[in-house]
Amino acid sequence: MLTLIMVLLFTLVLLLAFYVINFILSIKDMGKNKLSAFECGFVSVGKIQNSFSIHFFIMMLMFVIFDLEIVMFLGILVSDISSYISFLMMFVFILGGFYMEWWYGKLVWVI
Repeated sequence: MLTLIMVLLFTLVLLLAFYVINFILSIKDMGKNKLSAFECGFVSVGKIQNSFSIHFFIMMLMFVIFDLEIVMFLGILVSDISSYISFLMMFVFILGGFYMEWWYGKLVWVI
């Protein structure tokens, strides 16, 4: 028990030390480009709400969910039956959400 407390304490001290060192050594540039709303190479014109495409956000969410599915597939190779059942339940929910996005026409890429 004492070893576990010492490891946790050492981890917290090391984490805090790295955070403080990173904060001290980082370059703090407060220029015009750094303080602007977008840093991706174009100047925003108009309201921010008009320049963001919800379709891009939906595609990004689907990509993240797909990555999680791949991780779950790899975990199935070494798991027991309860993990397999929970994976199947999650897979049904993901397929249901994908079908719903397809049904409402949100998968069409429109700019």
